[in-house]
Amino acid sequence: MSALTQSRDTREIAAGGVHYTREFTVASGSTVYAGGITAINSSGKAIPATSAGAITVVGRAENTAAGGETVKTRSGMFLYAPVSSGAFALSDLNKTCYVKDDQTVTLTGGTAAVVAGVVRDVLADGVVAEIGNGPR
Repeated sequence: MSALTQSRDTREIAAGGVHYTREFTVASGSTVYAGGITAINSSGKAIPATSAGAITVVGRAENTAAGGETVKTRSGMFLYAPVSSGAFALSDLNKTCYVKDDQTVTLTGGTAAVVAGVVRDVLADGVVAEIGNGPR
């Protein structure tokens, strides 16, 4: 897949996990789309998650916001797209997954190895990733 250009209806999987809601100011020149994997940069500003750079995933965006606006993020377990069909299997449960872009996760970290979270389930329509609940 490729990075979001509009809001995405990202299904939350309720499984008794930890949920935490935070608000961040979006970095100048960036737009964070509702449903996307959201990260903060070294200045603590929200950006769409990407596989490049020194960023930290903080959760799923609850609203769409542009530079200077506030985005609300929520940690938890969310259904995201795998990097390619069949890229994940049930044997990948509890493994670390990495960001490809703000709606796609992968099992390999690439150059920057930006951690998205932990694989909690593999379904026919995507990967359940627990994101925003701390370092892995």
